[in-house]
Amino acid sequence: MSESKQKTVAIVGAGACGLVCAKVLLDDGFDVSIFEKQRELGGVWCAESAYIDLHDQQAGGTYEFSDLFNGEEFAPWWRVHDYLQKYADLFHLTQRIHFQTRVMSIDKENIKNDTIPWIVKVETIDGQNKTFEFDLVVIATGLFSEPNVLNFQGQNKFAGEITYPFAIKSYEQMANKRVVIIGSGKSAADMAVLAGHYARSCHLVFRKAHWALPRKIIGGYMSIRYLLTRVFSINFPPFPDAPHTYLFHLFHRKFPAFSIKSSKDAEADILAIHGPDLFNDKIFIPQHLLHHESSVIVLPDDFIKLKKEGRIIGKLASIREIVNETTIRLDSEEELEADMIICATGFVRRFSFFSEKNAQAMGLVKKSGGDTKINLYRQVLPVGIPNICFIGFTSSTGHWTIAEVASHWLSDYFLKRLKLPSEKEMHEEIERRHTFLYDTFGDTGGAEYEFSYYWIGPFEIYLKDMGLALHRTNNWITEYFVVYRPYRLRGLHEERRIKAEKGIVPRHWYFSFEHTICLILLLIFLFFIF
Repeated sequence: MSESKQKTVAIVGAGACGLVCAKVLLDDGFDVSIFEKQRELGGVWCAESAYIDLHDQQAGGTYEFSDLFNGEEFAPWWRVHDYLQKYADLFHLTQRIHFQTRVMSIDKENIKNDTIPWIVKVETIDGQNKTFEFDLVVIATGLFSEPNVLNFQGQNKFAGEITYPFAIKSYEQMANKRVVIIGSGKSAADMAVLAGHYARSCHLVFRKAHWALPRKIIGGYMSIRYLLTRVFSINFPPFPDAPHTYLFHLFHRKFPAFSIKSSKDAEADILAIHGPDLFNDKIFIPQHLLHHESSVIVLPDDFIKLKKEGRIIGKLASIREIVNETTIRLDSEEELEADMIICATGFVRRFSFFSEKNAQAMGLVKKSGGDTKINLYRQVLPVGIPNICFIGFTSSTGHWTIAEVASHWLSDYFLKRLKLPSEKEMHEEIERRHTFLYDTFGDTGGAEYEFSYYWIGPFEIYLKDMGLALHRTNNWITEYFVVYRPYRLRGLHEERRIKAEKGIVPRHWYFSFEHTICLILLLIFLFFIF
């Protein structure tokens, strides 16, 4: 992109997805500015947002971007933050971030007019109001930036503290307290382990149990990192619009029970590995198939041990009311004594910088409870509204990888390289994907952004749209059976450049399974001839 035609881009959010998007756009010649409301980058992976002892759930070599290695597995939050800081410094992103700057509004006279700039108004930490103009805007505020705030009947009677995981910064906050934790996801399990170690008592109250993976599966012999292989994805039905092979579709049509059988086998493996110390009271046994699990978590260290010792007590219920200064009544009529309630009940998506009219035009529809339903083409593009995109609004085991590939797709869109379908076809794609996700994960609270164990199909949709190679190694064995590390995608920028400039897709040698069969047949033929 020449200097005279350089387009300006505002990115809202300096979390992992905002950073990788900024790097891709900078490589493509855009002039990027990033607005971050916190004092440091990283999103949930910074001191302001992270709770003490927060760890990622990824095995080594899978929680990284394609052009910077990170081999640490199940890393604590500060190590993830260090990685993101190193990434931002290495690719000259840090100097483009406006820290402690809150975006107050994003608007323009006609949001469907692609010839006029976006007006971005911000407020700095010292109260200054500033206004900027940008050709393009990327929203990277993420799925986990605003907690789902609960209100309980009788809440004003409670003498203790009602708080959220991100506010737990030290062990001392729980010391000698009777702690009640609401929720059954990752942060709830982490809070339970902390309370089990340091609180006087810990009750974990939840309506539904989630399937919690051990760090090693198949009898405890194989690391869960091998779940991030292409061959493992064969267990699950085809993802809508993903470029699955004809044989893949045929297999699942002919053997629809296969994914259910593999799910039940995996459930039996989890039950056997965690054993009666976790499941003897049946409270922590999910009542749905692993195949329908929208929120896969990795069980934190010591959870089972603390549960066995009675330091973590599960209650399959919800809070009906707070009776007095210290008493909580559950909908099971049981009463618990508490000095602290920790609400680990997820997050809501809000886009307060858009007017209600503009938000609706972009497909951002308010739901009950303050959350927002996100209706975006390819989970990136608001239909009919040019020059604005969203990145990082996909929850999956391959969250970062999906965001990186989506950033290349987004950049191609800004560069007008993508051939987009009609608006009618875009709406049909959104409806098709939402229907699939709700049918698959609806029983466990899945939403339009919950992709769960689907990771390779979603980002291969972007590769297909850009006309780039799906196979990223040189042979079918490594392609299907080796852990899919993000470094396989490190050549995407150059591949996109060659395709744009020369109109050809860069080719690389790939020794396929079909080649292997042909070679074997040839060797057999030669054996009998000679």
